[in-house]
Amino acid sequence: MTATDWVTYADHVLVVEAVAEETVPPSESELDRGEGIIGRVVSLEVQDVLWSREGAPQAAPETWDYSALGWHFDGGDPDDAVEMALADFPRVEVGHRYVMAIRWEEAVCSPGDHLPAQWRSLGEGSEIPFDDGTLGNGESEGTVQDAEAFAAATDFHADEGVEELLAGEGADALVAVLESASPDAAAQSELQTFAAAASCE
Repeated sequence: MTATDWVTYADHVLVVEAVAEETVPPSESELDRGEGIIGRVVSLEVQDVLWSREGAPQAAPETWDYSALGWHFDGGDPDDAVEMALADFPRVEVGHRYVMAIRWEEAVCSPGDHLPAQWRSLGEGSEIPFDDGTLGNGESEGTVQDAEAFAAATDFHADEGVEELLAGEGADALVAVLESASPDAAAQSELQTFAAAASCE
């Protein structure tokens, strides 16, 4: 995800620390079926706001309950669940720090469905390990690695991803890149149109 993506879609870029987690048990139907997901909700403490979009609809939160990957089971016994992780993507684990680009999403209503207003990350490429104040240093894919290993393990596109370009750098380098990036006005307009169409108001 590029710096242009971040300043186009994010409301804030934060430094957070994962301080606690709770498991989300599988549903009764999953237990009956013998396969399913055990989720996690990770409590994030916001330690710094590195960047905010002018006109952001909500101030940056002080804490955030983040829905994270948990475990999956398919052998009938949830006690034998296997840890889930995505390639090049942090699981977000307690005791580690991250830089995250987030946006506020208003409540969404559609026939037969309702999603409450909530904070969301921008997705893959918008959550970067940040232990010891170094981008790419810390937990990714459920393992701890340094910035050099993080950069080597990630698909590299020299003109694209923030996480690849800035691995090994500190927060100041990220702020400089974001402040020099220009948002995609057409994409922002499209997003606003979609949000208005799905609004519960």
